[in-house]
Amino acid sequence: MLRHSARTTNSNNKSRFNAALIVLICAVLSACSGKQQHVEAIDLSDSTEWRDGDIALRRGCGIESRAVTANGRSTYSHSGLLHYNCRDRMWEVIHAVPGEDDPEYVKAEPLSVFYCNERAIAGAWLRVDCSDSIARQAVQYALRKVDEKVLFDNDYLLQDTTMLYCTELIWRSYLGVGIDVSGGNRHGAPKLICAEEACIFPSDLEKSASTLYVKPLRFK
Repeated sequence: MLRHSARTTNSNNKSRFNAALIVLICAVLSACSGKQQHVEAIDLSDSTEWRDGDIALRRGCGIESRAVTANGRSTYSHSGLLHYNCRDRMWEVIHAVPGEDDPEYVKAEPLSVFYCNERAIAGAWLRVDCSDSIARQAVQYALRKVDEKVLFDNDYLLQDTTMLYCTELIWRSYLGVGIDVSGGNRHGAPKLICAEEACIFPSDLEKSASTLYVKPLRFK
């Protein structure tokens, strides 16, 4: 496993992320103009079709999300894995995200929080072309990362398995069961953001050969 030399403190990671984000925003701001409307709530009637391991996609409200969608040419800027919590009888999303918590651990949170109107203006779910049992195995990997308190990867390095960013969490969860949900797709990224200069974007998951279909979610 590779440990990046710049990772001395979590605050250093955040500073690097913020600086990189400014560069990305400046590059795409002109393509992201226009005020977006927030949603009120998700229509849970959609959940009757879901299974553990489906991928939740979200388009955020902020300028950071607009920068990601513009750079990645995607409708969505963030992603996580759907998981049904049998104890609490509710759907959760397992995901890695910067800027919402400190420390920035991989977390499992209720669907209502993941798609709350402060964080989402649109959403969808994606079905990976595999059996239900394989999808459940992928979720178990992600749940272990929650238990292990794995931090968000502000350096966006696929070579490093000690920290994870949102699409990397999904990619590794399925890679462990023999499926490359990215289809080998990568998006170029400035070196200030990613030393490898290539990241997996939500659009790479959408366009992968392993994607069976993507369905938009309804919001009330």
